Amino acid sequence: MDLQKLTFFTEGNTFTGSASKDLAAGLLLRYLVEPDKENEQLKAYAWRKDLCFERAGEKEEREFPMTQQGLEEADAWLQGLFDAL
Repeated sequence: MDLQKLTFFTEGNTFTGSASKDLAAGLLLRYLVEPDKENEQLKAYAWRKDLCFERAGEKEEREFPMTQQGLEEADAWLQGLFDAL
């Protein structure tokens, strides 16, 4: 995945993206990563429908520490979901 640097999130920004192997076949992963500054965490969401976050319905969700290692873990989690498509 192509996540932003840690400072992007520590400044309070939310990042969204998508990756597809074959959009026509529905092999799509959309994701959103946002900071939870109060709890010093990154919240990562992933879904497979070709819809925006608000309309996607069911999503997978994980939380990671808001550290460089946590960002790398979030990236690896998203990459693993994509690889499993």
